[in-house]
Amino acid sequence: MSLSDWHLAVKLADQPLAPKSILRLPETELGEYSLGGYSISFLKQLIAGKLQESVPDPELIDLIYCGRKLKDDQTLDFYGIQPGSTVHVLRKSWPEPDQKPDGLQHLL
Repeated sequence: MSLSDWHLAVKLADQPLAPKSILRLPETELGEYSLGGYSISFLKQLIAGKLQESVPDPELIDLIYCGRKLKDDQTLDFYGIQPGSTVHVLRKSWPEPDQKPDGLQHLL
């Protein structure tokens, strides 16, 4: 498989019926390192860039592969992630709504 074919399928864990998104990894400079050398932190940034509406901030997600939570400072190679693998995205926290229910406003 050529470097330009290096891609991952990304699945939002809280949207099980939604289709997977295909994330193509940018090629590295010749001899820099293999695409498997990309850090999980960098992968989170790529995912946030591709899925901006669902993942606005890479710091608010965890990545899961084969049932393991991925650590930011590790690489794709460390976890054995291969081209075509599926990585699941879990949101760490949900944004709180900025509105108060109508009943509470009358009590203030």
